[in-house]
Amino acid sequence: MKMRLSLAIASVAILVVHGFVFYQQFFHKWENYQTSYFDQARTLSKTDAEREAFAARSPKIEQILVTQFGSERVDRCTTCHIASDDPRFKDAPHPYKTHPFSEALGDKQVDGKWERRHKFSDIGCTVCHDGQGRGLTEFYAHGEDEFWTEPMLGYVTQENWRPEFKDKLKGKEYMEANCAQCHTDKDFKQTPMVNKGRDLFIQKNCYGCHRIEGISNGTLGPDLTDVGKKWNLNYIYESIYDPRANSVTSFMPKFNLTDDEIKALAIFLKSRRGFNYAETTLDHYRATLNKSQAPAPPPSTTTTTTKPTPTTTPAATEGAKLGEQLIAERACVACHKLGDKDGGIAPDLSFEGLIKDEKWIKAHFKDPRALVPDSIMPTFAFTDGDFNAMTTYLAGLNKAPALGSPQETYQNLCMRCHGEKGDGHGQIAIYLDPYPRDFTNAGFMNSKTEDRFVNSIKNGVGGTSMPAWGKVLNDDQIKGVLAYIGQNFTKDARTEIKPRDVPEQNPVATSSESIARGEAIYLQRCTGCHGRKADGKGANSLDILPRPRNLLNWQFINNATDKRLFESILYGVQGTAMPPWIDYGLTKEDVGDLVNYVRSLNQSKKDFMAANLVAMCH
Repeated sequence: MKMRLSLAIASVAILVVHGFVFYQQFFHKWENYQTSYFDQARTLSKTDAEREAFAARSPKIEQILVTQFGSERVDRCTTCHIASDDPRFKDAPHPYKTHPFSEALGDKQVDGKWERRHKFSDIGCTVCHDGQGRGLTEFYAHGEDEFWTEPMLGYVTQENWRPEFKDKLKGKEYMEANCAQCHTDKDFKQTPMVNKGRDLFIQKNCYGCHRIEGISNGTLGPDLTDVGKKWNLNYIYESIYDPRANSVTSFMPKFNLTDDEIKALAIFLKSRRGFNYAETTLDHYRATLNKSQAPAPPPSTTTTTTKPTPTTTPAATEGAKLGEQLIAERACVACHKLGDKDGGIAPDLSFEGLIKDEKWIKAHFKDPRALVPDSIMPTFAFTDGDFNAMTTYLAGLNKAPALGSPQETYQNLCMRCHGEKGDGHGQIAIYLDPYPRDFTNAGFMNSKTEDRFVNSIKNGVGGTSMPAWGKVLNDDQIKGVLAYIGQNFTKDARTEIKPRDVPEQNPVATSSESIARGEAIYLQRCTGCHGRKADGKGANSLDILPRPRNLLNWQFINNATDKRLFESILYGVQGTAMPPWIDYGLTKEDVGDLVNYVRSLNQSKKDFMAANLVAMCH
């Protein structure tokens, strides 16, 4: 009896499952939608002919083959949205609801009936809405499948998208990204967020790093010409919000953007599906910017928090004015600090004329990495006239700031890099390579002489972002800020530094044999941190802070004395991962070969720059 009952229950279960599968295969939701629509439309019909026409219709897959507008594709959206062109269903729920008519988008009434400017039979649905045109279930048709890169813009978020972004990625304004495929006019009223995003792309200096065909020619970051075609909305939004979310090695700065600005940039970038000949150019943007902006009020230089005034001769006044205009127009303060405007990413330019000379400034404009090898500043393709004017303006910012106490000096000049706590984690530290020194690291701070620190402050450190403050601060101010750092950050009392047995000059003569021996030692001992290419990017480098030195930084290497290099290699650098190699069997002769090898890597670059620096400035 029990066996029969079990068999009966199993049979019923099998019948139910098979019935469900049969129903799923032969009775689709879209059929129900169409049947319901035919019944309602027949009831609303005013003539017998209309009623008979609807009575004769039966469910079928509606399909639009789009071959003459955009990419060839199949759209089956009207299979479910069967009433999309029937104005009698304008107040019905989805999927029966009529697609809205819009005079702003070109729809018009003729003899009391609406006519669409964008006919579904011509352009389909997915060209505007995205989604998967071949899908016949909501999951696939709306693009909810995580492997589909184009879910319905502004309406569908996929399950694997970041939860905190999902609400921010919904809204009909996202559809502007697809409107902009055709409506590229900057004044087109129906794409205000695209227009705002395009302006932000220039204002935030995105154009300096990224290329978008027809708009910008940046080469430092990825080409964004067709970024909207490659990536979904979540990826684009997330990459703007947190540049390292999808690439841990990205050096793109994290800009201080509002949610609205991120949304506008995301919509603009989502609209980038390839080159469009009608796109707004950078030159056009500059022209409209200059027409719309009123002249800035006269600047003041009483403190470092106000806009600096360049000190110029009458002959240079016009060039300086043009340079000031170009600095503003080219969005330099999207990264740099200049007066009371601070992009929070790059060094302070408020008194650049006291820190660098005109020759250096212009050469740096033309090729930043030629002078600071690991700089993230883009190389701009401006004219020589523009470079000259911008250089003249910055070189004229040569009025020393009025600074009081050592604390005020530190806060105004040092804190952006070295941090409020002196730990090297300043506002812009993450964008600098090498990383700013950690003044709380007593091991390092107490292993160096005061003279070395004074020299670094006064003359800067070649090949790094540490500037020469010698024309901004006098000797007393330099010693005062050093004392402030020691008392407030290092704290440990300085002890007498034990003399070390290092030569003033390399005792090993440079030769091909010495360089070959040095290379062998380097490959055996140094590549784990400094890398096979000696660029500081070895396998261990990501886990080390401060990062290993880039030994291809020719300015740093050629400014470092033999004594300093010998000391660093033989006795290590306290407070860093650089070990004392004298403890691991390296002799002075080994170090001499190693120094010769490292210097040989930089010699050709040094010679090249010496020969071309003058040419870069003319």
